[in-house]
Amino acid sequence: MLRSHDLVQDVRKYVFDHFLEYSVPPVAEQIMKRFHLGRPQALEVLQALETGRHVRLVPGTQRILMAWPFSAVATPFLVTRRNRRWYFANCAWDAVAFHAMLNEEIRITSQCHDCAETIALTLSNGRTIATPREPVVYLSLPASRWWDDIVNTCSNHMVFFRSRSHLDDWKRENSIEDGATLTIDQTHALSVPLYRDRTKLDYVRPSKEELTAHFQALGLTGPFWEL
Repeated sequence: MLRSHDLVQDVRKYVFDHFLEYSVPPVAEQIMKRFHLGRPQALEVLQALETGRHVRLVPGTQRILMAWPFSAVATPFLVTRRNRRWYFANCAWDAVAFHAMLNEEIRITSQCHDCAETIALTLSNGRTIATPREPVVYLSLPASRWWDDIVNTCSNHMVFFRSRSHLDDWKRENSIEDGATLTIDQTHALSVPLYRDRTKLDYVRPSKEELTAHFQALGLTGPFWEL
């Protein structure tokens, strides 16, 4: 009963609303008070959210580390709204995905994974203004491996480069050949079905089949994109 769909969805919505308002997740005690739950019941709901890939807990705790695209800790991916509220995203993809989720103008401040130079992006109405002009998002792990260790994936394998030449230099220096390179616009398009309604109460994660069809519609095919 405690892990009913309605309760899990209500808590999920509360987590996202709290992130939107305060830039940090609620703690377990706040969830307990808000939903009149004991600690074991609150943990059960949080674990249900983690199983459903809505949040990631700090291992061994009841503390929320990630609620995609939000990060509870500082990262190189800072997102700012026009109302001046700001958030840390988990990765380059999540930073861009804020635009799909909020459907409003956002500004991203990040750094090139190769040289650490600043990258500044403004996304508005699905369009991008970037400094430097053509940064890219690089995904180094194939889709089938993203959830093997999602903290590692977000932290180390979904990053910005200030240009394709910087990415090429980095790959050559590190003897890396594979991976996928996306423009900011491609990354935004990739984000839409996963993030568009994420702050709504009735949000449902797209199925594996729906995501595969979306990848194919964007021309993202081949072994790298197989889920």
